[in-house]
Amino acid sequence: MDYLNYFANDCLKYIPSHKLTDKKVLVVGCNDGRDCRFFLEAAVVHGLDVCEDIGQGLTHEKVSYFQESAESTTRPDNYYDLVFSVATMEHIPNIEAAFSEIWRVTKPGGLIYCVAAPLWNSYEGHHQYGLFADYPWIHLRLSKDDIFLYLQKHKQLEDLKPLVAILEQEGLLSTSLESENQKIYAKNIVDFMFSDYFNCLPSNRYIETALSLDVSYIIRNDIWQDGEQYLTDAILAELNSKGYSKYEVLSVSHTYVAIK
Repeated sequence: MDYLNYFANDCLKYIPSHKLTDKKVLVVGCNDGRDCRFFLEAAVVHGLDVCEDIGQGLTHEKVSYFQESAESTTRPDNYYDLVFSVATMEHIPNIEAAFSEIWRVTKPGGLIYCVAAPLWNSYEGHHQYGLFADYPWIHLRLSKDDIFLYLQKHKQLEDLKPLVAILEQEGLLSTSLESENQKIYAKNIVDFMFSDYFNCLPSNRYIETALSLDVSYIIRNDIWQDGEQYLTDAILAELNSKGYSKYEVLSVSHTYVAIK
């Protein structure tokens, strides 16, 4: 994934790879293990994830895997020189526990690098891949049933296939694809959109949780925003009436970089 390569390179600006040789690294949310590949110059790399295929994507003598939740891990206190996590925190229900665990296992003076995507409230929502580009914030503006009807009325089966193919590949289908039935495809999409795959927490929760950590220096703790070009006065008024602020619906990603 290109974004992982980008963030790994950004992280290594703080600890260049040639300085990793005596360091211990933890990758929180390592998926099948390939996310650990960026840190193979380190002395030790540990990958942490709850997924069933953890470790199947990368085998290396320096890398060990732990199938555990980031909310409660057996990793030792004050152990890692670097804890790296990208596109994981938004899937964790209790981000307070996860941030606390990341802090606990990081050595004093160690680096915490965490990028999350609290973009449930953003214009495309989570992992919709442009399907609703013609109806920004549809997941906040319409009910699950109304989105199901919208997909049948305004989209063709071919429009739905790319996203459903990704869901099938990731094992995230709610209903088996016994036939090319548009209703079944639409049901899979709306079930996924409103599943517990995302924690749906507001962006300020990430900021506040990160601020609560007892670190020596915060390099970054900020929210990147996008989508203002789609936010008409009418849409903003509609979202405001549902309790969403302009700041929240433009929030896309949270970056936290700190020295413990």
